Amino acid sequence: MANPTPPAIEASGVRFEIGGKRLVDDVSLVIPPGRMVGILGPNGAGKSTFLKLVTGELKPAAGQILFDGIPLGQTHPALLARRRAVVPQSSQLTFSFSALEVVMLGASVPGFGLPRDHSRAAEWALDRVGLTYVAERKYTDLSGGERQRVHIARAMCQLATAPPSPGETPLLLVDEPTSNLDIGHQRRVLEGLREAASDGAAVLAVLHDINLAAGYCDSLALMRDGRLVAHGTPEQIVRDDLLSHTYGCALDANQTPSRTPFVLPITRDGSDAASSPPRGIRQQASETTSR
Repeated sequence: MANPTPPAIEASGVRFEIGGKRLVDDVSLVIPPGRMVGILGPNGAGKSTFLKLVTGELKPAAGQILFDGIPLGQTHPALLARRRAVVPQSSQLTFSFSALEVVMLGASVPGFGLPRDHSRAAEWALDRVGLTYVAERKYTDLSGGERQRVHIARAMCQLATAPPSPGETPLLLVDEPTSNLDIGHQRRVLEGLREAASDGAAVLAVLHDINLAAGYCDSLALMRDGRLVAHGTPEQIVRDDLLSHTYGCALDANQTPSRTPFVLPITRDGSDAASSPPRGIRQQASETTSR
């Protein structure tokens, strides 16, 4: 009987602190192959710090993180480069590379005899995030949202040009991939991440939009004050009581006709604030009517 494929990432009792303050406190989380896991929580919850621990950028003060059953700190850098792609919250690049050349950095260094199949992979990755039209434009001339999508394409290119051996799982780690994006491009990027998971990758994404996370992720990990509050399916996590407690404000959870959960904020008086104009405009309208 074949051995079951181990989780791509298995974090157990992970803790990280700076100056005596625990930013991640006793977090345990499993990321299986072929699944997309979203990390949700308010600002300062420890989401990005936990992601940096999973990438290996930070080392935990306690607990351990296994990558395919091997301690992350013992995994050879060459293996990590081949099987793990990371998109941080922000990336600084001042060289006048084209967008296509930046994506190629996921496979090699432009100008050093890049194989044709790698070039095709870069073009494919740009198409996956809807950026073929900027391939030859300078990266520094792009908008913030376009730059973010270029780096997501770079990560996809990296994994596409280094296919794993049988039994190995590619790992895609992204921090706020939809920041600075309009709703259409948010969906396109998340569809690309969803496809990567469907192709067998393990995807871990820090997200702020609860509704998008519920629509695209297989499971959601909810964090607050450095701790894991809950982990489960979107239906298990997107609940009034759980989200209201975690975010510290009243939230109303519901479901679409296709039973995808979503959430709406509840205003102070329980009405839809968008249905009435701001106070200053209401006052002007009242004065005009009284005349």
